[in-house]
Amino acid sequence: MKITKIFSILAASLFMLTACDLEEETFTFVAGEDVAAAGAYDQLVAGAFETLSFLFEWGGYHDITNFDTDYQSGPTWAFGTAGEGNFYNNGAVNNLFNYYSTAIHRANYHYYLVSGISNISEKDRNNAMGELRVLKAWCLFQLVQFFGPIPLFKTSISDGNTPEQPRASVKEVYEHIIESLLEAEALMYPRTDASFLKGHVCRGTAKALLAKVYATIGSASMKTGKITVKGGPGQKENPDGTTTRLMPVPNTFDKTVVAGYEEFDSQEYYRLAMEKALEVIREGEFQLAASQSQLWSVAYKNGPEFQFCEQTANDAGNTLYCNFVPSDYLGWPNPTKNGVWDAGYYTQRDHWLQTFDDWADERITWGILHRRPYYWDETNSRLLYLYYPERDSMYVRTGQNGYDPSDQPAYSIYYGSSLMKFSAVTTYPLDGNRADYNWPYMRYAETLLLYAEADNEVNGRPSSEALRVVDELNARNNSTRASVRNSNTPFTQESFRSYILEERAKEFAGEGHRRYDLLRWGIYLQVMNAIGTVDENGVTKRREQKHLLLPLPPNEVNANPYIETNNPGW
Repeated sequence: MKITKIFSILAASLFMLTACDLEEETFTFVAGEDVAAAGAYDQLVAGAFETLSFLFEWGGYHDITNFDTDYQSGPTWAFGTAGEGNFYNNGAVNNLFNYYSTAIHRANYHYYLVSGISNISEKDRNNAMGELRVLKAWCLFQLVQFFGPIPLFKTSISDGNTPEQPRASVKEVYEHIIESLLEAEALMYPRTDASFLKGHVCRGTAKALLAKVYATIGSASMKTGKITVKGGPGQKENPDGTTTRLMPVPNTFDKTVVAGYEEFDSQEYYRLAMEKALEVIREGEFQLAASQSQLWSVAYKNGPEFQFCEQTANDAGNTLYCNFVPSDYLGWPNPTKNGVWDAGYYTQRDHWLQTFDDWADERITWGILHRRPYYWDETNSRLLYLYYPERDSMYVRTGQNGYDPSDQPAYSIYYGSSLMKFSAVTTYPLDGNRADYNWPYMRYAETLLLYAEADNEVNGRPSSEALRVVDELNARNNSTRASVRNSNTPFTQESFRSYILEERAKEFAGEGHRRYDLLRWGIYLQVMNAIGTVDENGVTKRREQKHLLLPLPPNEVNANPYIETNNPGW
């Protein structure tokens, strides 16, 4: 893709990084050099990060990161492209590559501009440069996981680079990601610094992303090992034509090295991940929210558990920096239908819910929508409700836990978990329009789990410190502590590895992590194909070798003289 120089910084892009009122002069449709000459480093940073919002304007980002997984489903009309693995020349896939490439260009170009600004403090200039390095590293990290070898732009074309580049190896891309993040952590101030602006990335973000990068390399390059995932078919057809819902079953898969990661030393990168994650934990820039309900409240937006979020505007009239994610994943009571629930088509499959052995876990008590108004009873002037899951029937019969004996079991695409985390918007109940939901790219909860994962792989079984760290997350979620599980049945390296992967599926449901996790462990094909050809909603889950990488946009292959073929199978 030929990347052209960006000549405009939009004032509206200020919403992308902070909700604070900024008094700096606003520039619209002016050259970047003019913005730099005025010392407006903050707008250069905002203009670069603003590119990330393009992926959410029509929801394309979540299509790719969430639909192509084992635990999410929905109607076939929505899942018929990305959800069924139809990636070639797919709009969401093409946008992912193009917008992340644009963000990398802006990060490089604006870094070049900011580095030359002399009329600001060295501290502010360094921090701005560090934020731009984090942006570039994040985008490269996303692209290399999705597409494998990619064109690598280390510097801006405005700084003398050529507009077309050959594909760099996976190893070369990761080396530059790590180099960029090491620079960023040295340049940026911490979240606890008085100069830190809420909603921005900070020093701890760079370190947490480094830990994530190291752990990704560690798992992807691991040559042997086993890991267990609960899954399989969602239902079976009976001889009489009826169907029976099936519980997930544990399947143990052999670990394989992910293509492109063969040269890495798994143990060394897991050691680096363990050390960096522990550094983040001990420095205390982040902390867990007290509960899931607090975490996903409007008041907690950009709170200290969030390390990096896609920022949105809190002005209901400014829809450019809002998205349809809450309506698509949670839904809303439509007042024109007397409160009957609309949308909310994308749910976690029942298999996801059944991985919980703690019915009091807040991720499934508060964390999912248990009653959905589905019909207005005109005769009796009241709403009728669907309830979920069916195991709550004991409470329905007695009218406990908010249920009514008239509630009916959820059915079809609605038999799944609609996640309350998507209610974190200014206007709730939602109204079906775009809303100011901040997409959580990275949370402190992940740093805790990455530390435990790396500790287990380095030491051969979880240490007491790893168990203690996971206990913190268990306590927040009101689930059985890892240390208690270990006392009852001591973890082995394999069982703890599987436990952490399952905890990640529970904690980050709908946040775009699951596909990466299956891919980096080399079990994506096995897990998806264990479901069968289709899931219980008729969504095709069968995958082939070609699905391990997304195809490059056809325009990239056609226009870049250094790229002669697309990814294998495409």
